[in-house]
Amino acid sequence: MVQSARAVETGTLDPTFADGGVLRFPIPEISGFNTEAVLPLPGNKLLVAILLLGVDAPVALARLNEDGSLDLGFGGNGSGLVEISLDDHYFDSVKELRGLSDGGWLVFGQYRKGSWGGKYVVRHNRDGQPDMSFGEKGVLLIRDGRPRDAGIRTQAFDRDSEISSTGAPRVTGSESACAVQQDGKILLVSYVRGAGYSKQAVLRLNPDGTTDHTFNGTGFAPIELGGIPHEWNVVEAIAVQADGKVLVSGEFGQENPDARVAYVLRLDASGQLDTSFNGGMVTVRSTAALSVKGISIREADGTIVVVGKASVNSVPHGLMFVLTSGGFFDFNFNRGQPLFSLLVPQGLMWSRSSLRADGSILVAGSTGPGYVEERLTALTALFRPDGSLDPSFNGSGFTVFDEEGRYESVTDMKVMADDRIVVCGFAWVDGDPWAYIGGGWVIRYLA
Repeated sequence: MVQSARAVETGTLDPTFADGGVLRFPIPEISGFNTEAVLPLPGNKLLVAILLLGVDAPVALARLNEDGSLDLGFGGNGSGLVEISLDDHYFDSVKELRGLSDGGWLVFGQYRKGSWGGKYVVRHNRDGQPDMSFGEKGVLLIRDGRPRDAGIRTQAFDRDSEISSTGAPRVTGSESACAVQQDGKILLVSYVRGAGYSKQAVLRLNPDGTTDHTFNGTGFAPIELGGIPHEWNVVEAIAVQADGKVLVSGEFGQENPDARVAYVLRLDASGQLDTSFNGGMVTVRSTAALSVKGISIREADGTIVVVGKASVNSVPHGLMFVLTSGGFFDFNFNRGQPLFSLLVPQGLMWSRSSLRADGSILVAGSTGPGYVEERLTALTALFRPDGSLDPSFNGSGFTVFDEEGRYESVTDMKVMADDRIVVCGFAWVDGDPWAYIGGGWVIRYLA
């Protein structure tokens, strides 16, 4: 039997996009090259978020045509770009681009001002102009530790330092602690403070950026672990179901016994713990230290996939586990057990995932020991519903993007309407004393 040419091409770079499937930044029209997030748009176009160069530099949103060229009809000035500025604040990162039902989108990320900062949400209309009905002229800032209109005190939270024990920059992936409901309401994760306590919580905003007081009666739902003893708790990712229920995933640490445990819990649409989800919370324990980076849902049946990293004998493995819509381990996937993947000897972690209609699972992440050095590359893989690699994808089940003289880390992955796969990230360059971000990239794989 002769295998089709289309099947052979699956998982290979799309030659119709940019330079053989790779768009490298900087490009002449844009000064920056930190390609932090990507969003597929109608007409097979792409929106890319790029942090520009310079002190207090803005973020640029570039719209690309299907062939990877700049769409000069975007932005209203013939540049193909829209810039976002925060007045006297500056951007620290872009965490996510989320599409909206009206064709617009939301930009999520972190900002800083001096020694403090917080989270920002920016809303745009489909033409790239700010939605003036949202926040203040299209921008909402949530400052660390400052009360909001609901009396909330919020703080961005990240368990892992950005610097490894060696001193080299750490590869952390791009957590997805934000989501948008079908009705346009917005979910975020922040740290809330009250009299004598501080906890992580899920915040819900109305489509115009105001606090949704119908959510838990306050606009926020503190994440409780149901009496499980723990030293710390970090929410890394959230996702919202079609019925408005909210999945929350992360990890917590225990000293006795020493463990780093992954968990998934579910809140109902009103912000209360949903005990119909396997009692409210599912935990994943292992002799390996577990860290969650992303969560995704298949709309057809509610199947849940959680991805991240498992440290096995000090070597990072890709972590993946699959739950049913009711919160039970899916025994069709790896016999109901978490899957630790070591597809390359240098180690890897997953940071993004997407479920396909046929039950297969697409994942992307970075290889290496967890900090920036020469073994850092971008890896994308396709798993069958049972957890085995799908050899129809690039002939082996996975593909590695690795260009000479650069170290590639993944910041985002999205799937287009025609199932082609778009991945973006940073290109690091060796330096003294440590590597630095010297470029960015967007790649597209055939489906």
